[in-house]
Amino acid sequence: MKYTILILFLFLFFTTTIQAQTITITGTVIDDDTEEAMPFCNVYVLGTSNGVTTDIDGNYTLQLDPSEGDSLATNSLGYADVIKAIDKSKTEQVIHFRMKSGTLDIGVEVTVLAGENPANEIIRQIIAHKKQNDLEKVVTSYEAEMYTKVELDLVNITKEMKDMKIFKKLQFIFDNIDTVSDVKPFLPAYVAERIYDVFYIKDLERKEVLQAQRVSGVKNQTVIDFIGSMNEEYNIYNNTMKLLGKEFISPFSNSGLAFYEYYIMDSTQVKGQWSYKLKFKPKDKSGNTFYGDFWVSMENYALLLVNMRMNPEANINLVNRIIIYQEYNPYNEKYWIPTKQKTVIDFATTKKDKGLGIIGRKTVSYKDFDIDKSNAKETFLEQDPEEIRYEELEKVDTFWDKNRHESLSKNEAGVYKMVDSVQNIPVFKTVAEIVEIVVSGYKVFGPIKIGPYSKLFTWNDVEGIRLSLGLGTSNALSKKFQIYGYAGYGFKDKRWKYGGNMQYVFNRYRRAAIGASFINDVTFENRNTEERKTQSLFSGWLRRYVPQKMMYIQEGKVWFQYAWKRGFSNRIAILHRRLNPVGFQHTRLGGLNFKFLENNHESLGRIDTITQIRSTEVVLKARFAYKERKISGPFKDVSLGSKFPIINLQYTFGVKGILKSQFNFHKVRLGIKHWFYTSPVGWIEYEAEVGKIFSFKPLPYLLLETHPGNEAYFYNKTSFNSMNSFEFVSDFFVHARIEHHWDGFLLNRIPFIRKWLKWRLVTAVRGSWGTLSHKNKNANRLNHYDRNIKRSKDRQKPFNEGAFYGSFDKGPYAEASIGIENIFQFIRVDALWRITYLDNRDAQLFSVRVTLNFSF
Repeated sequence: MKYTILILFLFLFFTTTIQAQTITITGTVIDDDTEEAMPFCNVYVLGTSNGVTTDIDGNYTLQLDPSEGDSLATNSLGYADVIKAIDKSKTEQVIHFRMKSGTLDIGVEVTVLAGENPANEIIRQIIAHKKQNDLEKVVTSYEAEMYTKVELDLVNITKEMKDMKIFKKLQFIFDNIDTVSDVKPFLPAYVAERIYDVFYIKDLERKEVLQAQRVSGVKNQTVIDFIGSMNEEYNIYNNTMKLLGKEFISPFSNSGLAFYEYYIMDSTQVKGQWSYKLKFKPKDKSGNTFYGDFWVSMENYALLLVNMRMNPEANINLVNRIIIYQEYNPYNEKYWIPTKQKTVIDFATTKKDKGLGIIGRKTVSYKDFDIDKSNAKETFLEQDPEEIRYEELEKVDTFWDKNRHESLSKNEAGVYKMVDSVQNIPVFKTVAEIVEIVVSGYKVFGPIKIGPYSKLFTWNDVEGIRLSLGLGTSNALSKKFQIYGYAGYGFKDKRWKYGGNMQYVFNRYRRAAIGASFINDVTFENRNTEERKTQSLFSGWLRRYVPQKMMYIQEGKVWFQYAWKRGFSNRIAILHRRLNPVGFQHTRLGGLNFKFLENNHESLGRIDTITQIRSTEVVLKARFAYKERKISGPFKDVSLGSKFPIINLQYTFGVKGILKSQFNFHKVRLGIKHWFYTSPVGWIEYEAEVGKIFSFKPLPYLLLETHPGNEAYFYNKTSFNSMNSFEFVSDFFVHARIEHHWDGFLLNRIPFIRKWLKWRLVTAVRGSWGTLSHKNKNANRLNHYDRNIKRSKDRQKPFNEGAFYGSFDKGPYAEASIGIENIFQFIRVDALWRITYLDNRDAQLFSVRVTLNFSF
């Protein structure tokens, strides 16, 4: 017995001695971009076979003998290996790893035997089981609470930048950067948290009703809404995913096998499910696709974890990386719910990641799901996301400590303090003001603003050099009432021009507002201000050598508008205007010559004409933009478009006898505008409009439809760029335009363009047609150009010679274009061909137009 006790004692002694010499290392492996834990990564002692695999939360524990090695390493396919030193003097230590994305190359780790890749069958099963696993396809309704966190940080702040004079007052921030983050240095600019109640009804829509928000940094709600609009929600089960206005092919698309290669890498138990780990990479290096890995259940082919990155050669501007992390959890042993989603977007001016850039991070998480409740539809219909009072939703710290879905890390808590500090630094305020001037065109001085600066100095053939200055109230004075006025002087015509407007907003969220305006100016447009299209800022400067057809205009107007729910809005305007065309005697090549036969008494040897127009008009508008995304400012909404067509209906009633107005008429116009993705070949935008003008008596052509031409060298999307102004006139009209943006689908096939230029192809076709009644044609017959004169600079005919010229007597007008956009990321150049009416006066058969245009 005593020998047995002695043996046990010796065994315990030596075991304790050995254990005392064993080194125990614990830690976590996380993704450097998403900050998410990385499960199933290999962690091992370099040069030995001693290693472990991280658990589902990215944690590991490893024991080693001091003699085994002095370095610890971790690796995972698609990431660069990380090696860290082991401190042999400590028997217990913590070593964390941050994994950075590595090469796309799958390498030689996978061997596919003869026959089909077995991963392809798994992908087919994932696609086949979407209806059982995609929550929005399997349930009829659900409610949940959604939490979002968005952060924007300036990154790549170099020592040289820190030493710059303008950043001297930010030194206390730079000195504390390392205490805020153990990643690369950054300067936080914006952080926001929001909590929504989410309501979903199948085949209807999804509503997100904001319940609380906390914003640090930018306080302007319009800017906050814009930042939020850049982070569209997406579902990775869908065929495509929309990010930054671009459409990406999902690796789980029904046609995924045509765009991706898949490889089986591992199998183990994840979230209680035996699962496969698959890697995927794009077949086409230039497409809007991803590469990454995911875990999928062997039992029901539900996605469990997805980690993927944007194809680095995708044709996306100013973006080096997009990283997406998605996690699903089982619910009631029946559903798979999306519990967490992370998106990281690395904005940078260079692909080498060396210049100053911005990192955008968005986290979305869900909890408290209530699926297929009996009264879901009633609850859904009661919710109104548009009735939001942002000022009532700001919550204090104690609320967020209790209600945010996961606690802020030490780093994240530090970010809030840094953002608030940065906002109060004078240099930051100066930069913010410069950005606001560039974007808005106005400089704000407390309660007033001056601008827009784009109109301070202009030129045209009638005014010559023109100087203008505008002054108005800013949002700092009031977010309910706004007043603005301007004055300008033309040194050639020696005339003052001026105008002003005011408006009062009853309800910003319903866009209920009333306003009034007056202008006394010169313009290229004969349309009233309710009908005008957008013109280029350079329309007066850079124009072809043809007559500049302008007119002096005076217009006074009052209006009221109201936005109903679901994208429907109305507007009514009552206006009176005077049009005084500028004739040929005031311009170099001939101006807008106008004489209208008011009363034709040729049999009596007398013809009565008028050369100016007075018109009083009532304009009624209706606009329907279902599910339109928009940014609502205090006085103006900015549309971000809708996935449904936007329809505009307008009726104008011309009333004779009020303020000496001369004509009775009715004008109706109906327009539709829409755009949609055509992945993987970009997107298509189309627009069409039809209208009719009714009157018992003839109307001057300035009150008819003058088909919009463009005589400037700058491209104008709303005009016919090969048509001259006032070239065609109609009282019944049809306009149509279709434009296909191919993105990088074609030009990315050329390696040099794909790598260095990132050019994108765009093609377009435009057409217009109309008719002109005999009474209107006859009354306007003195306004013509002689068909036999092909160029204006050859000769200007008198008014009373030849027949009326300007109606569609040879069928529709048509033009086509092919262009390159994304030149230096913001320039577009189009080559245009005029297809019909090639013998018209000043017809430009081929032309080149330039415009500024930016998109991601």
